[in-house]
Amino acid sequence: MWPARNYPGQGLIKRFCQSILTNVQPEKSEDQMTLNEFIEDAFNVEQEYLMDALGDLTPEEMMWRAGPEANSLGWILWHMTRVEDMWFQFFIQRETEIWARDGWDEKFGLPARDNGFGHTLEQVAEFPAYDLAEMLKYGTEVRTATLKYLKTVTAEQMDVVPREARPEMSIGRIFRQVVGEMYQHQGHIAYLKGLIRAGK
Repeated sequence: MWPARNYPGQGLIKRFCQSILTNVQPEKSEDQMTLNEFIEDAFNVEQEYLMDALGDLTPEEMMWRAGPEANSLGWILWHMTRVEDMWFQFFIQRETEIWARDGWDEKFGLPARDNGFGHTLEQVAEFPAYDLAEMLKYGTEVRTATLKYLKTVTAEQMDVVPREARPEMSIGRIFRQVVGEMYQHQGHIAYLKGLIRAGK
């Protein structure tokens, strides 16, 4: 539902950041954060923000939509969790996604391979309500598996391309994309919650 967009200055910003990472190599100290630690911390902070936004939402609020072309909070949470599962379990490690492996698809009555990519307005509108606590349990399993995998990845492996059909998607880029997407969707949820509460 959110196609990739190019923004003015995006290429310049990317080249600037790459030049910093390439040319600036400060001396390492014992307390210096590693790349893996930075990624893990980014995931953990995002999770704190997400839990704060979801904390007191009602079932009705979870399924609220701002308009006929908008996603519900429930759809967004399901989608962001499914996408993380797909990238790290299936795409990179070629494992069965936790969603299907542990029977979450059957518990929620949703397709085993669906993750929301390419959903039509009709599919979004018909997306069923679910038990938030159960979805968070699934999310906890996914995040635990993601961080467990992260601990095994070396700096050299960040440049590995796990699928020849997607040469632009290295392991490092996938981590970057997923972290960014998690923060984006967490922001969507927090914003929609504000809209709901403002109208009461």
